[in-house]
Amino acid sequence: MNNTLSKIYILDAVRGVAAMIVALYHFIHFSNHHGSLFDEKAPILKTVDPFLHGSICVFFIISGYVIFLHLERNGYRIQNYGIFLWKRILRMHLPLSICLLLIVAVNTVFQSYLGLATEVDPGRLLANITLTASFFDYEWYNPIFWTLSIEFQFYLVIGILFSLLQKRPSVALISTGLVLIPLNYIGNHTSYFDTTPYLVHFGSYFLIGIGMYLFHQKRFSAFQLSVLIAIGAIDCFLGQPDYYYVLPFLTIPIMLFVKSRFRLLELSGEVSYSFYLMHGMFGGWFLYFTARYADQTWEKIGLIILALLISYAGSYPFYKLIEKSSFRLSRNIKYKK
Repeated sequence: MNNTLSKIYILDAVRGVAAMIVALYHFIHFSNHHGSLFDEKAPILKTVDPFLHGSICVFFIISGYVIFLHLERNGYRIQNYGIFLWKRILRMHLPLSICLLLIVAVNTVFQSYLGLATEVDPGRLLANITLTASFFDYEWYNPIFWTLSIEFQFYLVIGILFSLLQKRPSVALISTGLVLIPLNYIGNHTSYFDTTPYLVHFGSYFLIGIGMYLFHQKRFSAFQLSVLIAIGAIDCFLGQPDYYYVLPFLTIPIMLFVKSRFRLLELSGEVSYSFYLMHGMFGGWFLYFTARYADQTWEKIGLIILALLISYAGSYPFYKLIEKSSFRLSRNIKYKK
């Protein structure tokens, strides 16, 4: 158990860094009707973009690891499927819903201030709160919501397939990974089936996360894990944009083998979901009012640093008041034995 817990510490640290990189990517690419913070051809974008792309996929690897661990620790059985989904809804959707309502409220006030129409589209609101906007061509209120749609699709699937994965993990994980390669290649190179809004497009990351957990539990050999990672790398290389898979795969050896404690990064990982949800509101609005006045590169970098700090400062109360409440509600629901 101590070995497992030491791995969770590094996962928390990686989660915190990944959330910061997501925010950094959004802030560097910030634009509004006044213009962009950085021109698309700016040297800084060409330099850092390859290392920022795909940072959200790090969360998918961690989810595969943590959710499989959660189900095993709690003796999950298929008859607990509804309870599992309800726990995930409480844990994820309560903060998401409040974030969504805050965004709608702020946008409405701001549009009213500018003398614009303030009507809220109920279809778009419903599609966002149910994480189905990608399926019905609605725009996301928060650009990171699409990743949570992928997450919830994973919950729907893992709750059904958990027993199979638990009994024959190497066969199930490797064969599933092999199936994903042609599906995503066809989806990426033809017009028959766009896999992007669906779990299959990012499925290899979740499979690798599960394989890493089983490796730490000594139920997956180094060779089996290497085969699974190689299959995932082929899938991502053939089916995803350039550089999108670089950062997630660079973090795999860190999550596998680093045992040191990084207290500050672990703290940022603890509040990472709130930060992930709210950085666009706090840091994004800060840049909305300030980005137009920055001309020099060093000024723009300074604004990005301030946007990150403001995002953390605003996200911490949200974490204490909202996310921790949702966590307690979820934790108080017990699985049937």
